[in-house]
Amino acid sequence: MRTKVMIIHTIAWSHYAAKVFSELYQLLNNDNIDLLVVHLSETSRQRSKIGDFDESVHNYPYKIIHKGFLEESNLIRRCTKVIKELLRYKPDILITAGYSDISLIFAAVINKILGNKNIITSDTTLYDRPRKKIKEFIKKMILKYYDLAFCIGSEQRKYLQTLNFPENKIMLAGWYAIDSSFLSSVYRSFRLKRVNLLAEYGFCIKNFIFVGRLSPEKNVITALKAFNNIKKYQNAKGWGLIIVGDGPQRNELEEMIRDLSLGDVFLIGGKNWKEVPKYYALADVFILPSISEPWGLVVNEAMVCGLPVIVSKRAGAYFDLVKDGINGFGFNPCDQRELEEIMLKFINEEVDIEKMGNASIEIIKDYTPENAARKMLKGIKYFLLKEDLK
Repeated sequence: MRTKVMIIHTIAWSHYAAKVFSELYQLLNNDNIDLLVVHLSETSRQRSKIGDFDESVHNYPYKIIHKGFLEESNLIRRCTKVIKELLRYKPDILITAGYSDISLIFAAVINKILGNKNIITSDTTLYDRPRKKIKEFIKKMILKYYDLAFCIGSEQRKYLQTLNFPENKIMLAGWYAIDSSFLSSVYRSFRLKRVNLLAEYGFCIKNFIFVGRLSPEKNVITALKAFNNIKKYQNAKGWGLIIVGDGPQRNELEEMIRDLSLGDVFLIGGKNWKEVPKYYALADVFILPSISEPWGLVVNEAMVCGLPVIVSKRAGAYFDLVKDGINGFGFNPCDQRELEEIMLKFINEEVDIEKMGNASIEIIKDYTPENAARKMLKGIKYFLLKEDLK
């Protein structure tokens, strides 16, 4: 009798997760293990301006509970449908995308009562946002229904340990991995056209770049103010700032750019993930200034495209991907002056941009969907074969 694995994930829009699920499906199938992925919704409102749900990247068995935005999905109906799918499929192993949605918690509790195994995937860090004792206590209670945890990075591991989750039941795994081959291929093709594209778009010869949602937690305003301050230096005259994204702060940012007369800032709006490498090809240094960022997959993207990275120390990716002085720098996102000093290192050629970019490529090379899927398989086999998690 074949073992059954079910994954309950939030939105099917997540192309990076879809790539990992597709790889995992192939691995499980080779081991005579069935897989079903249940997505709570097709997409979310905040993702609507950066591309639609792309069915072509989902090469695995899946179902979507709600066709539309997750925010518009009825909670009771969502919970009911999730539980129905669970009872119909009867998984031996259930993997849930955290515990942010009540339907995930209900599914884990019921699956545990039925005598089956649960795995939670956690992307939360201790310092990602303020912690309240009552919420932390509730999380500790929820985690008692889980037998294993997949963490996307070292800071996520530390956070789970503060919630008293057994250290020997935590492994670095999960579906936070980008389609490196595709992105690097697109990047290289546009890099060859860089000079012509810079002229066509009216961009500067050299550019910093931010990619992401334009919302308060992304802290883009700090990056904009820092850029405005460094523009007074002579060496900064050939540098620009490309902002790729959309969100609730777009109008505020546009107004700031006008008020500060920043002609070298290019706010180009939200773009589909397949288009983003084109803008990395027109940039030289990546910046992620977030004050709240569990991981930051855009850091993976920028590194795959060979860019040095300046990353907030509130982003989980900083602790695993950024080697200070080697492929970039970390900084306190509440310290604008620190960010300015780091940006000036690049402007004043105190660091070798090309060398740092090559270091990024080397560091990120193993963070692939294939390797992510293999790690998840190892966690699944822990229950089936009692294989060592190390």
